[in-house]
Amino acid sequence: MENPPSAPEQGSVAAVEEAAPSRRRPVWGVPIVVVAVVVIVVLFVVGFSGLFANPVQSVNANGTTTLTGSFEPYICTATNCDGYISAGARSVFVVFPHDCPPPARDATITVFGKAAPDLGNASYRATACA
Repeated sequence: MENPPSAPEQGSVAAVEEAAPSRRRPVWGVPIVVVAVVVIVVLFVVGFSGLFANPVQSVNANGTTTLTGSFEPYICTATNCDGYISAGARSVFVVFPHDCPPPARDATITVFGKAAPDLGNASYRATACA
């Protein structure tokens, strides 16, 4: 069991130890927290908008669709090229007409095409070369 201090000197020493000043935070701590929060918000906005980007820009009155994004080849030969157009987290499959030169990998292209449900969902046949 503990005994309370019997001498007045022992009690005053404990009071002095408790009254020691607490440590202060550095002055530069608050600006770093503010900058970190701003960076996180900016990255969230950029990532969130990138998820909802869409390579299908519009559907025209004549039934063609405007596709814009970066091109990733799937199968390209000297006379035929098939590949994907990606924007953000979405992509569509595109078959180019014969004798079209293949677009460069990761090139940003704009193509007009018609939906090709026989090739699968989100597939298009380009009406002209890129």
